Amino acid sequence: MMYNNSNYKNGKGCVRINIEIKKNVKDYLNHQNVQDIYIEMDNRGGCCSGPIYVPTVKLGKPTYDAMYDRFEQNDIACYLPKKMLNEETPDITIKLRNFLGRKSLSVNGLLAYKEDGYKKKKI
Repeated sequence: MMYNNSNYKNGKGCVRINIEIKKNVKDYLNHQNVQDIYIEMDNRGGCCSGPIYVPTVKLGKPTYDAMYDRFEQNDIACYLPKKMLNEETPDITIKLRNFLGRKSLSVNGLLAYKEDGYKKKKI
């Protein structure tokens, strides 16, 4: 499945974004009784590195849906953060991963980032 939205406007003009949702993702969502997914930037940093935000796929609808754009394809609603949709993210793939029997969704095409201005406090 591929969603191609060449008319997406992010305030800076039109951006072409291709969102590919693999077939086994739909099967997984049907098994979970969920038809909505969203991508959230989770803080996965440690105490020494500071906040590092990594894109993760969550099931359901986002709490703050005003911060997301909704794309729908084959009865799957995918919410993407508005801040992520720019020229640097033209291709996004959502796929199912299976690690030691534990299934989860992952996203490719979005970069993690470190929070600017993080500095250790001197004691």
